[in-house]
Amino acid sequence: MNKKTEAKCTGSMLTVGFHGANPPLIWRFDLERNHSFTLSLQGEEGDWELGVTSPRGDFHPVVHFSAREDAEEALMKVEKTLSRNKNPGSLILKVLMGLGIVAVIVVVAVVLFGTVILQHSSSLSTPVNPVTVLTPQSTPTTMPEGIPVTADDVLKAPH
Repeated sequence: MNKKTEAKCTGSMLTVGFHGANPPLIWRFDLERNHSFTLSLQGEEGDWELGVTSPRGDFHPVVHFSAREDAEEALMKVEKTLSRNKNPGSLILKVLMGLGIVAVIVVVAVVLFGTVILQHSSSLSTPVNPVTVLTPQSTPTTMPEGIPVTADDVLKAPH
């Protein structure tokens, strides 16, 4: 079987053998460095060019063909190879985005957890009303909480 065009992706590198081109050539294209491009055909009968069009619209011919059918076959072969390519650059991007989402979730959880802990600890440290002690004369005496007081002082009548 005579293959006029062979294409494959290895990592982020597209390699195409244009055996039916004039002249036959092998083309390597870095997909990671050139992530935005258009592959297109231009020309007229007897002189067809397969090339790359930049985002600015500049056409850069890569290979020449005498027959339009050969040029279209080469374009379809490259298109098929590119559509099957699982670009490792995009995999890395997906992993980084996933890690970013996880990091955001962790930060939100830490902030929420910290807020709950602070609220809980501040409710524990809020002073409780002082203890009210009734003396035998039935007049309430307010004693501060947390200060040791003798029983005699508690039962002593206020002055």
